[in-house]
Amino acid sequence: MNVFSILNSTSYNLSSIDHCKLGKEWDYKNIISPFSRLYLITEGEGFIQIGETSVKLKKGYLYLIPSYIQCTYKCPEFMEQYYATFSINLPNNLSIYLLYRFKNEIKAAAHHYEYFKELCEINKGMGLPTGNPKVYQKQMKLGINRNIDSDASDILKSAGILNLFLSEFIEGSRMKLSNETDNHISSSIKYIHLHLHENITIAHLAKSTYMSPDHFTRKFKELTAQTPLDYINKQRIETSLMLLNTTSNSITDIAHQCGFSSTTSFGKVFRKYIHQAPREYKNNLTNEFNPF
Repeated sequence: MNVFSILNSTSYNLSSIDHCKLGKEWDYKNIISPFSRLYLITEGEGFIQIGETSVKLKKGYLYLIPSYIQCTYKCPEFMEQYYATFSINLPNNLSIYLLYRFKNEIKAAAHHYEYFKELCEINKGMGLPTGNPKVYQKQMKLGINRNIDSDASDILKSAGILNLFLSEFIEGSRMKLSNETDNHISSSIKYIHLHLHENITIAHLAKSTYMSPDHFTRKFKELTAQTPLDYINKQRIETSLMLLNTTSNSITDIAHQCGFSSTTSFGKVFRKYIHQAPREYKNNLTNEFNPF
């Protein structure tokens, strides 16, 4: 896995960008978004619970919320913020959050305000609607490209600005490939992402890296802090969340697209990570506003 070539191939899909005012209605629990989010607080304050970490949103600070992390949002009184929601695309469907550790908060500088103003200017009309969440969810499910009139210059500018934003949050490398064994493991990770929709066994992965299943599992966990099975299941659930949010595919179709042998096994693994059934999650997307 050549990390530098992966980073050079990174692309972005900006799904929303705007400046907004929020009040006490910004009160949502246990939200899991398939999109990464950036917030620049310009007035007031709020709170986000990111996994087990509580973060106070303060005026003059910039925040990065990774995709697929359970969050709880709250605004005690009022808050004004710039926000951007986007997906980060790496080769082989890898996650940048697997490769690097990121801070959640940095002090905003003058150029951050200029970046957001520029993003808003070149992506007009891409703010999330208020008061009608069903419209927003329908647009996301149908995959409507609200930036369809943008020219190449605007698309490249937007990607460049998001790249600059993201670069300032990087704390350090999460996966350090220091020897041949690590490189074998990284190859198996690429294989997992390319064949996620298929039946993947630990025995097959271990054989391809010339290790026993037990030795492979130990080395995989040393490098990724996860067992191979846990990693595979998490990637499948993340893919299912994206499909549930952005398509109208049935639960059965999504289960098969994500490599589950049945809807029963899909439901069991989904509940383990999301703490609700796939059907319940899908229904909530229609009936409740899933905030940015």
